[in-house]
Amino acid sequence: MNTLEFIIDRYSLNPNDNPIKISQSRWHDMGHLFNDLGFKKGVEVGVYKARFTTCLAKRMPNCQIIGIDAWTVYKGYKDYENNDLESMAQKEAERRTKGFTNVKLIKDWSMDAVKQFEDESIDFVFIDANHDFECVVADIAAWSKKVRRGGIVCGHDYFKNKRHNFGVVEAVNGWCDAYDIKPLFIWTDNCPNWMYVK
Repeated sequence: MNTLEFIIDRYSLNPNDNPIKISQSRWHDMGHLFNDLGFKKGVEVGVYKARFTTCLAKRMPNCQIIGIDAWTVYKGYKDYENNDLESMAQKEAERRTKGFTNVKLIKDWSMDAVKQFEDESIDFVFIDANHDFECVVADIAAWSKKVRRGGIVCGHDYFKNKRHNFGVVEAVNGWCDAYDIKPLFIWTDNCPNWMYVK
């Protein structure tokens, strides 16, 4: 059974829907899904305080989780209003992941860090960095190349957020339309997540 068939069967989904909604929480089930798929290496782009990093690490003890974040405020960055990226987020991420032997944190910019990975060398990427349209498209374009065939490309915040001007929905939909990627899965959390099988 391939990855797509596994997901369809696991959640009793209709393969003809697009997008396909998964009525589960990423917090409770995404890591279990990846673990059951036998994933051994994955990247989270945009770690912040590493809450989801440790969530994945607990549910995937045999998978190396690599978390990448610049933890730096820069001109044009609008995702967070407060300035805790530099003052406390990195320290909190390091504290939270301490003791997890399957977690590695890298302080770097997404477009620089991606150069450290060979094409098709990881099982999944979870994109949750800058949510501007251009940045999301750039992350998908760069990081999807690093995911092997049958792996998963996914990310957070698939919803409209006018307060922060998120462009995730437009970026993901545009990418999938441009490359005829079907189906797109949507995890129906409070902050929905998107996912597709490469």
